Amino acid sequence: MCDEVEAVPKSSPACHPPRSGVGSVEDDLLRRFLTRHDLDAREELVVRMRPIIRRLARRYRHTGYREDLEQAAALGLTKALERFDPQQGADLVRYAVPTMVGEMRRWLRDHSWAVRPPREAAETWLEVVGATERLAAELGHVPNASDLAEYLGLPIERIAAALDARRGRWAVSLDAPLHADTDDRTVADEIGMEDDGLRQAFERTWLAELGARLNPLERDVLDLYFAADLSQREIAARLGVSQMKVCRVLRRAVERLRAADRAAAAAAA
Repeated sequence: MCDEVEAVPKSSPACHPPRSGVGSVEDDLLRRFLTRHDLDAREELVVRMRPIIRRLARRYRHTGYREDLEQAAALGLTKALERFDPQQGADLVRYAVPTMVGEMRRWLRDHSWAVRPPREAAETWLEVVGATERLAAELGHVPNASDLAEYLGLPIERIAAALDARRGRWAVSLDAPLHADTDDRTVADEIGMEDDGLRQAFERTWLAELGARLNPLERDVLDLYFAADLSQREIAARLGVSQMKVCRVLRRAVERLRAADRAAAAAAA
């Protein structure tokens, strides 16, 4: 009798014959696997359930990882098969689908980001993607963050973080064309700028290390010339001396620093 549960092995078809939820051939393969642990039957069953695997993977077709997601779903199906208990009354498909979807979502969370965001943001992004498609059909327009937060029952801050994280999903090569149909400029051409200060970086470092050897006027002249990038005429006006004096001080200070630099290099050698 079916109420004598303890007398019936887990894989026994006595009370609830194993049902795949697909067809009689699949039912038989499932029964062979559960009663004999027939691995060949399990592999054939997974192959015959490929349409279900492909259908689930199509939920995330926007990601561009169809083959990887199908493999993840097949792994989820195999895991579900190992835990499936026909005595619970459900068929295999209803039991396995949550595990298959979970494996796909886990794969996307862990492997589909060029720059991986926090786990919560990655998981929320997957929810946002599915909800956006459904809400767009209902509302007739692309839902905003407030629409998504209300639909998913999540704080709007969490939705905003997920939307912000999406920029890390794909990496763009610096050599990629900036515009497909205009000129030959690349993404790299629009990133950063020339830093004129780099031309004098060595001099500034040099002055910082050897400046203690100079008198106050020499330090002021060198600082205004190399760090502030002033001309000799501008330095003279600022310090209240002649341009000729600035020229002499500048030349003398540089010569002293070069001599000190050569001495330091010789000592180090």
